Amino acid sequence: MPKFGTSAYLKLISLNTKPQRTELRKRLSPSDAPYDFHRSLRLHASRLLAKGESIESVLESVGRITKLPERTSVQAGLATLLNWRASHPAKLFEVKSHIYTSPNDVFKLGFTADFGTVIDGKRCAVHLWNTKKPPLSTRLTIGTLSLIKQSYPEIDNLVVLSLLDSQLFWSVEDARYVAIGHNLALRIEEVILSVEEELRAPAKDRRTPPTPPHPPAS
Repeated sequence: MPKFGTSAYLKLISLNTKPQRTELRKRLSPSDAPYDFHRSLRLHASRLLAKGESIESVLESVGRITKLPERTSVQAGLATLLNWRASHPAKLFEVKSHIYTSPNDVFKLGFTADFGTVIDGKRCAVHLWNTKKPPLSTRLTIGTLSLIKQSYPEIDNLVVLSLLDSQLFWSVEDARYVAIGHNLALRIEEVILSVEEELRAPAKDRRTPPTPPHPPAS
């Protein structure tokens, strides 16, 4: 049974149909574990927020990241996070992770909050988002958060904080959005089952796009 992390699932549901299917093919095909480009951001954010390390120590560690795109992404993400925290200085608290199992046991979604804090007087579990493409679907993100929120009675809201622009996406206490999250999970189940069936089919039976005609010989 495939299991998605929070950001991986939010990315998946925000993709259009064709790239969504391509993304699932990559995830479901036998291969080595994919490299998590954003894991370093989460580790450094945790050191900064949860473990209370100094900004200087954390940024020095970030400077040792070998891959330039990853290093640049982490530096920019942490800068946004620090600015956001400066304007939201409420005390932090831990939030337990939760595993959501899809309606027909086709996939699992692990919701992980990077930290808990109080925003506008509400206890919030905050997940950090730092992926440029695709842009998050506001409606589907809220639906997913509202669905998972049912497993967090001790929290007022689940929140995604985009480190690209400091935008916040909030769960809502609205049955319509819970239904959106539920129906979305059903649709992802259908796509997963379809892709799995396609991957099991012999190569000769797989549908491939037609070969474009060759230009006429000169």
